[in-house]
Amino acid sequence: MPFWDVVDHDALLGKDWEKHAERLWGIPLHPLGEMSTFEYMMAAQGDLQEMRARSLGAYMQHVINAMGNYIFFRNVIVSLKMLYRRPYTLATWCCLIQSLAGVAYTLYALALPMPGGPSCRSVLWNIGIGLAISPICVSITLLQKAYIVHNRSRWLLITGIILMLPQPLVTYYAWTSPAVMVPVTACLSLYPAYFPWIKLATDAPINMVFSAAFLTVVYRQYCLFGSGAWRRLMRNGIQTMCLVVISNFICMLAAALSLLGPLSEMFIVLDWILTSLLLVYHSTHLRSDTSNSHDPHTPNVMIGFSQIKAAESMHMPEHTITADQAKYSTGPRYVSYDGDDAPLPH
Repeated sequence: MPFWDVVDHDALLGKDWEKHAERLWGIPLHPLGEMSTFEYMMAAQGDLQEMRARSLGAYMQHVINAMGNYIFFRNVIVSLKMLYRRPYTLATWCCLIQSLAGVAYTLYALALPMPGGPSCRSVLWNIGIGLAISPICVSITLLQKAYIVHNRSRWLLITGIILMLPQPLVTYYAWTSPAVMVPVTACLSLYPAYFPWIKLATDAPINMVFSAAFLTVVYRQYCLFGSGAWRRLMRNGIQTMCLVVISNFICMLAAALSLLGPLSEMFIVLDWILTSLLLVYHSTHLRSDTSNSHDPHTPNVMIGFSQIKAAESMHMPEHTITADQAKYSTGPRYVSYDGDDAPLPH
């Protein structure tokens, strides 16, 4: 079967296979899914052509997993460096957790072709857990940013939590979908045709809503202050969040349409890898944009996102600047101070 062929679930599973299948937690387990790649290849001994086909599919999947392992390991290293500098930043922890989940999956998957390696079903169940962790980490990062810049809006926080509740559905479908071994790709999940659309429906809306909520305030700050830091923050934020949504849509569309036949399931893993890269990239550039600008800083940029006060800045008298901005300015100005004291001429 060429990799571009449409997968025939009934032909692979067999008729009424669930009636005689073993069950774990009520989930039927297909016999082919309980084999490792090594066992599957050895089962074709005596048929040289079949053994070659099975080996080719196994090595193709192995290369993809190795590439994913490299990317996730790289993201773990970058996340640890960020964590060392800012150990109490939630976004950094989300980057690290998402990357560690990817490392755990890829290491487990890389053991598939080895003697005594894990079964196909156990690897796919491991992926199911990671596919839920990844979007939750992205959503938490976006929710935190939107929540802070909107003056810690309780309604925004509640809305975000509600939108995140369906995301673990991905794990349910990954675990209940039959796992089998096929020559062209080795380990294969026979998920329903609508599964990629469900994943897109649980990921894309929350990414779009919180990205828009965050970037709206960033744009407002840029219009008010014209700082280069705000401009770069807005540009990088828009680029990254648009790429996340585009990645979700293209990868899930390709998986739903089975563009690569049995290999189409790898589009779901590809979306996970790309999202992890984008989340780490956004977090590293976020720190750079808010701390390394050579333009005059507003107090909002200097203090950081955890203390953004967009609404208060709008009520400063004309020509009023902050104490931090005073050292960048020449000529007459007013310096504002916290507290009840009125601005004093400087």
